[in-house]
Amino acid sequence: MNWKFWQKTEEAPQEAPGQSRPRDLPEAVGRYLVVDLKMDPDWVWTLKAAMCRREEDKNTKDFRIFNPATADAASAKIRNFNSLDAYPDLVLYEGWYNKKANQLKLTDKTLKKAS
Repeated sequence: MNWKFWQKTEEAPQEAPGQSRPRDLPEAVGRYLVVDLKMDPDWVWTLKAAMCRREEDKNTKDFRIFNPATADAASAKIRNFNSLDAYPDLVLYEGWYNKKANQLKLTDKTLKKAS
């Protein structure tokens, strides 16, 4: 038995600066998908977003939207914004939003996959 609990055997993954774990969609993004793009609200609010704060503008965040059920089925470990680089097929939408200026830019990645 290893009783030396104060000694770490494996290092915990470090969080990337300015990035957060995947979370529920921001209110403005979810509202845009449901109201403007006429998507099913039950499906939209199950999606998750991985976000990254921009260096030059602290109020603007880049985001990537993915379906957590699809990520689990693919055994993908999504820890932050950059971890989705390894799984580009999981990204449904990406873009940026500025909560202070109430601006939003969204790109549909599913259209590029279909063509």
